[in-house]
Amino acid sequence: MIKKALILFSLCAICLWGEEPQVLYLTWRGDPSTTMTVMWHTDDGQDTSIIQYQREGEATWHHAEGRAKPLLKSSVTVHQVELTGLNENTDYFFRISDGEIHRFRTLPNGLNRPLKVVIGGDAYMTPEPFTKMNKEVASKDPDFVILTGDIAYSEGLRCALKTLRWKIERWEEFFRIWTRDMVTKEGRIIPIVPVIGNHDVLEGFDDPFKKEVLFYEVFTFPHEGIPFRLMRIGKDLCFYLLDSGHTFPVAGSQAEWLEKSLVGNQQALFHIPAYHMAAYPTVTAFSHRSSRDIRKFWCPLFERYGVKISMEHDNHAFKRTFPIREEKVTPGGVIYLGDGAWGVPPEKPHRHWYLYKSAQINSYWLLTIDRERCLCEAYNNDGELLDKLEVLPHHKAPL
Repeated sequence: MIKKALILFSLCAICLWGEEPQVLYLTWRGDPSTTMTVMWHTDDGQDTSIIQYQREGEATWHHAEGRAKPLLKSSVTVHQVELTGLNENTDYFFRISDGEIHRFRTLPNGLNRPLKVVIGGDAYMTPEPFTKMNKEVASKDPDFVILTGDIAYSEGLRCALKTLRWKIERWEEFFRIWTRDMVTKEGRIIPIVPVIGNHDVLEGFDDPFKKEVLFYEVFTFPHEGIPFRLMRIGKDLCFYLLDSGHTFPVAGSQAEWLEKSLVGNQQALFHIPAYHMAAYPTVTAFSHRSSRDIRKFWCPLFERYGVKISMEHDNHAFKRTFPIREEKVTPGGVIYLGDGAWGVPPEKPHRHWYLYKSAQINSYWLLTIDRERCLCEAYNNDGELLDKLEVLPHHKAPL
């Protein structure tokens, strides 16, 4: 009798919740040491968002509810549940209702252990190179990935005549592949931290409140519709995640926020900006408006407030610059790493006075950070080491 009841319950659960979603990803809108935001997509009209979760070794399943909203004018529903009050640096299991069990890990509240962060950009153009890079990145077992723009290539001139339905399917394709690939060999889902790029918005579009942007519909942020934000790992490490002129201007309120955030976190050991367009590009023109604006409004702040490395992309190549200060090669200046070649066809870099190394190759940067150093390693999609440098903590007061 009990066995029959269990079978009936399982059948009811399948009918109620449907199949396990093909799109499931993790991100943060709050403190990454005590929260985790679980997001998934369905296309069966289900508007209930329920997560069960437990700490590793715990017997009790906890219950959390979130929100669901249609993805613009489509049959896709985006579900979001933020788990709060978690323990730092701890493994958790979770499931959507009574579905398949998944695993995640919260971050430490500071550099209490080495943190491994992958940073790259210009991700999904075609499945094969995207998948190859995903699997290479997952093999490094990073704590999370910062993906700095041009994520699904759903916008831009080549997409100008495409329908909204096509653009939504581009994002769904990206997420289906990401869901499948970005899992460690131990089964831990690797969170994604998104940064906006030019192919994530309409060409020439610079105001998120004037028109719907899919990027804002499939990700979540501390302040709705505002992509620039601070990701702080305790008091030791700060990532400044910036919009390089796509829905907010480089200058104005964003530059003011950047300076205020840098000033307010001078106790941090490392300050690392990450954004899409490049101040010091390998392929695009040095005189490009976005590059000029970043050099004018952001780079002086980087130089003044202790930034040692800055992560920039968009150029579909690999790069490392000389240390730069006031647009000159200067010992102790900022080193710019990039250059946005996750899954796109790589392009040939031009020769520039500021490039220490560059190559036409798919690549990403792996940062291994503790209280003593930030080890920066660049790899290609075959796992071959392209470059390596060490950055020491920031201990200097502003000039």
